[in-house]
Amino acid sequence: MRPLHAIAAVAMICIVTVIRIATTHAVFSPTYDEPLHIPGGYEFVAEHHYRISTDNPPLARAVFAWPLRHAHPMTKEGLESVGQIYDSAGDYMTGVVRSRRGNLIFVVLAIAGVALLAGSVMDASAAVMAAFVFAMLPTTLALGGLATTDMAGTAAFAFALLALISWVRRPAWRETVWLGVAFAFVFLTKFSVAPSILAAAAVICILWRTFPLKYAIAGGVIALFLIYGVYASVHAAPRFLLGIQQVVQHSREGQDAFLLGEVRHTGWWYYFPIALGVKTPIALLLLAGSGMAMMKKREDFAMAAIAGAILAIGMTSKADLGVRHILPIYVPLSLLAARGTRSIRAMPLCAWLIVGSFLAHPDYLPWMNAFAGSHPEQVLLDSNFDWGQDVVRLRDACRAKGIQEIGVAIFGTVDMKRIGMPPVHDIDPIHASPGWYAVSESFIIPAQVRDPRAYTWLTRQPFERIGKTIRLYRVEPGARFVILRREDAEGPPAENKGVLRSRSG
Repeated sequence: MRPLHAIAAVAMICIVTVIRIATTHAVFSPTYDEPLHIPGGYEFVAEHHYRISTDNPPLARAVFAWPLRHAHPMTKEGLESVGQIYDSAGDYMTGVVRSRRGNLIFVVLAIAGVALLAGSVMDASAAVMAAFVFAMLPTTLALGGLATTDMAGTAAFAFALLALISWVRRPAWRETVWLGVAFAFVFLTKFSVAPSILAAAAVICILWRTFPLKYAIAGGVIALFLIYGVYASVHAAPRFLLGIQQVVQHSREGQDAFLLGEVRHTGWWYYFPIALGVKTPIALLLLAGSGMAMMKKREDFAMAAIAGAILAIGMTSKADLGVRHILPIYVPLSLLAARGTRSIRAMPLCAWLIVGSFLAHPDYLPWMNAFAGSHPEQVLLDSNFDWGQDVVRLRDACRAKGIQEIGVAIFGTVDMKRIGMPPVHDIDPIHASPGWYAVSESFIIPAQVRDPRAYTWLTRQPFERIGKTIRLYRVEPGARFVILRREDAEGPPAENKGVLRSRSG
C-alpha cells in the first residue's frame, strides 16, 4: 500500500470512529469519575491553580474542561460545584456532552499513534490494519466517549513507544528531544501509564542492546522541564510528585473491587488476565495469537514482550478497578493483530471483529465477549460494566411510566435532580416497602456479597432492565416477598414468605 493511501485510510478510520463515539455522548449519564475530573480541569484552565484529585495529571482534564471555562460556580467544592460547571453550558447534560468532546482529540491521537508505530516497525498496510483493529475495540469506543483520562494516557503511550523505537534506532539530539516530549506527554496525562512506558523502555533497550546514557539523561531532563513547566504555570509544581505518591499508595493499599462473585479490597493477582480475556473481542485475541506465531523481527518480539510487561505490572496492583487501567496493552496487541491479518485465515476474524463492534453500539462500556456468559455482571463490574452510565435512560423510563418518586441505589456521582430524575430516596436494605425502585448492578451485587440479607426483599421480585446496568422494580402493596433470616446470612438463602405492607399500615 502506498503511504498516501495509508494516510487516507487511517484518516477515514478516525472519522468513522469519531462519529460512532459522538453519537453516544448524549445517551449516557456522567460515569463515576467524570464529575471528579471536570472540577480539576476547570480550576486549571479558569482559576489557574491545581488542587483537586492531584493523583491525576492536568493535561487531559484541562482539555475536557476547556468548553466550560467560562462557568462561575458559586460553590467551590463537591458535586454542587460540578453541577454548576456543567449547567454553564445551558443545562447539565449539555455540559456533560461538551466536556466529552475533548476526548475525541485523544481518540484521534491514539489511532494515529498506533498507525505510526505500526508503520515504523512494519509497513503502511500494517499501519492501516493496526489502526483498524484498535478503533474497532468496544473498550476504545467506550473510554473514548467519556471525559476520563484513560484514552489520553493510551495516546501518550503510543507516541512514547514510537519515540523510544526511533531513539534506539538512531540516538541523536532530534530523537532525544522527541523522546523527552513524548515522555512528558505520558506524565501529564495519566500517572499509572508511567510504569508501562518505563517497562517498555527497558524491553526495547534490552532487545536493541543499547542504552545511550548521555541522550537518556538529556531526554529525562527535557521531560522534567516540560512537566514542571506545566505545573509551575499554575503554581502547583509540588503537586506533581505528590500525585505520583498518591497513585503508588493507592496501588499498594487497594480499593474494594468485584470479581467472579467476590469482593476484595486488595484485589487478585489474576484480575487483569480475566478482565483482558472477557473485555477483548475473541477475534482480536486470535489475530494477536496468530501474529505472535508469525513473529520474526526484533520489533515483533518487542511488542509481545511489552504487552506481557503491561499485564504483569497490572497484576502487581491491589487496585483492581477495570481493564482501563491496562488500556495501553491494546497498542502492542493491535500491532500483533495487524501482523496476524497477513494470514488468509484472518479475513473471517476481521469480519467478526467488525460485526461484533457495530452490534455493541452504543453500549460499548458494558460489552464483554462470549467468555463472560449470559450474565457478565457476575464476572466484572465497575468501569468494566456499570460505571453509572444509564441514569439518562432511567430518567426517560420514569417519565414514560409517570413515576413521581423512586427509591434508588445507583452506583455513581450523577446529580439526580439536575439530570431530571423525579424525587429520589434511599432504599432500606432490610425492611420491605411498596413503591418504585432502581438499583444498579455495581451497587446491589457487591452489597449482597458483603451481606446476603441486604435488599433480598427487593431483588427477588421481577424487574425491568434499563439499559444494560439498572434494574427497575415496582413493588405493589400485598406483593409476596422473600427475606433472608439473620441466622442464615452465612449459609444458603432461606425463604420467609409473607405479605408486603406499607410502613404505615
